[in-house]
Amino acid sequence: MDAAEAVATCRLAPDATVMATHMESLDHATVSRDGLRRYATAQGVSSEQLLIPQDGEILQLISRQD
Repeated sequence: MDAAEAVATCRLAPDATVMATHMESLDHATVSRDGLRRYATAQGVSSEQLLIPQDGEILQLISRQD
């Protein structure tokens, strides 16, 4: 998935939280964390909707009860 596809996913599911993983860890990765964040921000996707964790970062996911 490239940056445009990640942003498209966020737009298709505006109430979802999307997490980008396997960034910069595979030899065929074409998108960096910084590049994805810059593109997403320019496209109006918030850092609350598109999570881009650093290597080793631990995220705690909590189910929302609406």
